Amino acid sequence: MGWLRDTIEAWRARRKLAREIDPRTIQKMAREIRDLAMLAAQLGPRGKDVRALIRNIMTEMDRLTELADRPEFRRLSPGKRLLLRQGLLESREQLLESIESSPSPTERIQ
Repeated sequence: MGWLRDTIEAWRARRKLAREIDPRTIQKMAREIRDLAMLAAQLGPRGKDVRALIRNIMTEMDRLTELADRPEFRRLSPGKRLLLRQGLLESREQLLESIESSPSPTERIQ
């Protein structure tokens, strides 16, 4: 019975990985990062270089959303899609840290 449990767990792990690197999941992550970048632009510093960086992030996430719609994206190896997903997760975390560390827009507690 141990082999059956191992087989089922291996199947579950493969299904979980397939869901994580699915193009729709990548698109969803790209849209979320784009939204976070928009929020960071509204809350963050007003420097020209920061604005350019955020604009680049938004442009790249738009491009990634479009690319993930194409059949060629499915032909990428699972390893490359997994690396892309890990990069998106890191970007998301960095944007969240940036948003959390931004100064409050008002002095009053609401």
